[in-house]
Amino acid sequence: MAAMTTSRFDTLQAPPKDPILGVKEEFLADAATDKINLSVGAYRTDEGQPWVLPPVAEARKRLIEGKLEHEYLPSTGLKSYCDRVDLLLRGKTSETSATVQGLSGTGGLRLCFEFLRRHHSPTVYVPAVTWSNHWNVLRDAGCDARPYTYLDGIKLDWPKLVADLEQAEEGAIILLHLCAHNPSGVDPSSEQWRELCALCQRKRFLPVFDSAYLGFASGDVDKDAAPFRLFCENGLQPWACISFSKNFGLYSERAGAVVASCASAREASAVRGHLGKLARALYSNPPAFGARVVDAVLADAALEARWRECLVVMSGRIADMRAKLRSALEARTARDWFVHCVGIKVRASARAIDATVCHAIDATVSARWRDGRCPRRSHITSQVGMFSYTGLNKQQVLRLRAEHHVYMLESGRLSMAGVTSSNVEPLAAAIAAVL
Repeated sequence: MAAMTTSRFDTLQAPPKDPILGVKEEFLADAATDKINLSVGAYRTDEGQPWVLPPVAEARKRLIEGKLEHEYLPSTGLKSYCDRVDLLLRGKTSETSATVQGLSGTGGLRLCFEFLRRHHSPTVYVPAVTWSNHWNVLRDAGCDARPYTYLDGIKLDWPKLVADLEQAEEGAIILLHLCAHNPSGVDPSSEQWRELCALCQRKRFLPVFDSAYLGFASGDVDKDAAPFRLFCENGLQPWACISFSKNFGLYSERAGAVVASCASAREASAVRGHLGKLARALYSNPPAFGARVVDAVLADAALEARWRECLVVMSGRIADMRAKLRSALEARTARDWFVHCVGIKVRASARAIDATVCHAIDATVSARWRDGRCPRRSHITSQVGMFSYTGLNKQQVLRLRAEHHVYMLESGRLSMAGVTSSNVEPLAAAIAAVL
């Protein structure tokens, strides 16, 4: 038989690089020794290293030393894990909840919206500023994804957000970020959550919470879960897609879940069964090891307490880096602002400036700082979670890469987890240079 000479995929073009993973590839290809990677959302210690959480390490050790088998899980996942995840999010048990294991956050979202498109509605309202992969997941699930206003620059545009949702289709699905909004770190206030809850009741929306950072916003799981619990208390029967990549450090283990609130135990059983049926066709069975680690930690009171302490450590380090970056940026941009205002031309080396002139500049800047006439960077510390929306534009971001070897997303989103005590000053200097 003659070999085929015609290409089946001759017209197929290489796809554009992923807006997040593509930046990481550029970073790895950069030979500079002082480069800074602020693109991917993965926690790092102040030494810039990955951290295996001590309770996770202990649970893993127990599993490996115990009777660890590798049989298939059910399509709905490890039952004890699902029960404990449901309790963690809700704060109490519920007979009307259907929780199934998902392939971390992304896989959970796909499973969730595949089900909802078939059995509820294809229409999903999504924050106009959101995790870029949301659009891919919703498109491939066959949903009609429609944006609603979220930000005005780097601030929450609450009036337009409410106005957009007031005009949305009644009974549609609304995608919400539970806490530590990605990419901005800008969350609604408690009062705004209550207002949004009332709006969702009035419009009969089905709320779906993306929970990728539970415990990362405040360091307190219960505080971060408050919006979901508020919606439950008000009878909205919300859903949630949970990932344990960040808060357990189980990035490669794909531990997650879909949590569905239902009207009755009978309905919950039917929903769970159909989610399992979809999972069977999509990937058959979820991976077991990551789920077993999470299950082991949550099943042991001492390990769970240590895990909650780790959340305080991780969120605390990020908050500390926010404060240091803001301070360093404000110090640099304040002086730059004053120098620009008075028309002083200063060479790059501070040693070229007369000490008396430096003192005069500092004194004047301090006076103008007190009366609010110097630029502030308060958004850095008012935002929460792993990411910061810097307000930098694409041109400034590309200059940071080319001139300073600092890598963040073109949207201006940077991962605060990549900021350390050793690189915060060079980072501030680089950002100030492109402003």
